[in-house]
Amino acid sequence: MTNEESKELAMVTAVIVQEDILGGSLFQTFDRAYEIAVEFMKLYPHDYDWSELEYDETIIEFAKTKMHND
Repeated sequence: MTNEESKELAMVTAVIVQEDILGGSLFQTFDRAYEIAVEFMKLYPHDYDWSELEYDETIIEFAKTKMHND
């Protein structure tokens, strides 16, 4: 994983945790947020062109969908 990919993964995880989508403390939710972020990055890699979508909103919707489908 490149430095850019690592930074993007950290950012996606941070957005999920910050939005409190998983409903728990940082320690209770970090592993799940990280798993969702890994899946998110498979669909939207670090070099994805975000000109058509809203970054934060796309992450939040993806995470919510994952929570309902798992």
